Amino acid sequence: MEIQEVIRQYFRITVDETDSITIKVNGQKYDVVDVGDNGIGIRLSPEDIFLAVEDELGIELNIDGIVHNLQGKVVHISPNGPEEFLCGIEFIKIDQKSKEQLMGYLQNSRTEIFKD
Repeated sequence: MEIQEVIRQYFRITVDETDSITIKVNGQKYDVVDVGDNGIGIRLSPEDIFLAVEDELGIELNIDGIVHNLQGKVVHISPNGPEEFLCGIEFIKIDQKSKEQLMGYLQNSRTEIFKD
């Protein structure tokens, strides 16, 4: 198997459990690792590995209590230790209102990160 380098083209914000962003993929809730303008990273357990690269998914992205229904595509699944995987999902269908709220969330997060 050939190992391909993942080249990220967009800045992503690391998310922790105290942040006001959550995700459900095909109705299943996952931990958000990071989020950016065009995609999101989630944490998977070995039991969750039912996804494959190029799969298109229904996503419920909750930002500050508002749920946005989006479409995404799996762009990578990478091991992150013996019992965990990271999955990168690209947003392929996002309405303007959802995009605006996501951009506002990202801008506020960036302001917090770089305020010092």
